[in-house]
Amino acid sequence: MNAAALNRMTQHERITYWATAKRAYAGTISQLENKDFRKYWVGKLRGTIVTRTDGVWKFDTKAEAIDAAKQFRDLARSKLMPPNA
Repeated sequence: MNAAALNRMTQHERITYWATAKRAYAGTISQLENKDFRKYWVGKLRGTIVTRTDGVWKFDTKAEAIDAAKQFRDLARSKLMPPNA
C-alpha cells in the first residue's frame, strides 16, 4: 500500500492495518556518513519502515530492528479498540 492510500484511511483503519501485520522483519539501508557509506538495519511491517515511539528508526543490529517493528505492531494492537466502543 502506498502513502497516499494510507493517508486516505481513517485512524482506526490505519491502526488496524498495522496491528494485523503478520510478520515483523528487518531490511537494510545505506547512508553516507563522513564520506563513507554505512549500513543500518531498519524495522519493517508490510514493506514499510516503522519507528519506535522515541523516533529511532535505524539500528546497528538486525535483532534491534525486528524488536522495534514488533513494538510498533504491539503498540497498534494495544490501541485497537472495537469501532462501537
